[in-house]
Amino acid sequence: MNRNFHKNFDKGTKTKLELFDAYFNESLPVFVHQKYWSDIFIYDLFAGKGLNDDGEYGTAINILKGVSQHCQSIVSNQKNLYLILNDKKEHKELEKNTNAFIEKCKKECENTHCIFVDTEPKKLIIKGEDFKSYFNDKIYPGLVQKKDAMKLIFLDPFNFIMDNDLFGKLISLPKTDFMCFIPATFLRRFPTEPTFKKFIEDYGLSFSDTRFKESHRIIAQYIRNLIPKDKDYYIGHFSIEKTQKTGTGKNYYGVIFGSNSALGAEKFQRVCWKLDPTVGEADYNIDNEPTYGGETDLFNTKPLKIENFEKELINKILNRELKTDIDVYKYALSSCFQPKFATNILKTMMQQKQIGEFTTHNSDIHKIKNSTNIIIL
Repeated sequence: MNRNFHKNFDKGTKTKLELFDAYFNESLPVFVHQKYWSDIFIYDLFAGKGLNDDGEYGTAINILKGVSQHCQSIVSNQKNLYLILNDKKEHKELEKNTNAFIEKCKKECENTHCIFVDTEPKKLIIKGEDFKSYFNDKIYPGLVQKKDAMKLIFLDPFNFIMDNDLFGKLISLPKTDFMCFIPATFLRRFPTEPTFKKFIEDYGLSFSDTRFKESHRIIAQYIRNLIPKDKDYYIGHFSIEKTQKTGTGKNYYGVIFGSNSALGAEKFQRVCWKLDPTVGEADYNIDNEPTYGGETDLFNTKPLKIENFEKELINKILNRELKTDIDVYKYALSSCFQPKFATNILKTMMQQKQIGEFTTHNSDIHKIKNSTNIIIL
């Protein structure tokens, strides 16, 4: 893959940036106001220049912009927020662009001291390191020790980096959310390319009997299956369509999200369903649904994904595979649905006298202190 996005951002890149930006701005206020940790670490490890030639912000500058809106709260809540930006090839331009943003921000800011540069040590760190050695030798060993710090890791490489070792380390980090960009159809088109071949072999990945537009969904499901059964962990995904510049076809990319927190998973799903109100999964009609994008369905049918989820959830409740309300909400998140979808099903089952009545929740399931047993009638 090339780095031509510096000239302009195509629709797929804009979707990816919107997804990153929306999740970050949903999460940051929670991290800042949460009392259980004082340190917040944010990593953008393939940051590029920070913006393109048209001045449109990439993830790095968008992170700075997002943080700048919460400076007062960061100071008043006595948080230490560290932002580490890395790009092996573009770090000099990245530093130039971030410095320009900060200088402009300081002129408009009411704070006497900048939380990034007017501190010792400085909390904005810009590096030009090779990702693999930097992550394995410096970042991972340090973050493993910071059990009481909140961490966000953004990985948007121009090549393919995910393997069993990296995935295992990411999901082992405490209080960590990550997003990783994956060139889904490249794995499908070039399965013998060394990096792709290793991934396909390691994961036992197969694309047989699936459409090209489902490529990222298949990868996400295989990755989800790698989570140990006894580990409370959430994998989310969102597929992105990119039209080739030659006009000869489409490539499908996607974002893999990981979190050991129900709150993180809930926020990610909220963003996905806002971007795709039909099935919460893609910036294109991944399942050829007749209602996609506000189109009218004469038969008023539900999207197949939602219909299948409802049937599976009802069966799991009646078969006692899911025994409590929290079990149901977590199953919804693990299936890439918001808790409100599960709540609607629970209410319907109550109305039909399939289960006993109890108070349900549409969101914030991480705040539920005591689970409620579901009674089958």
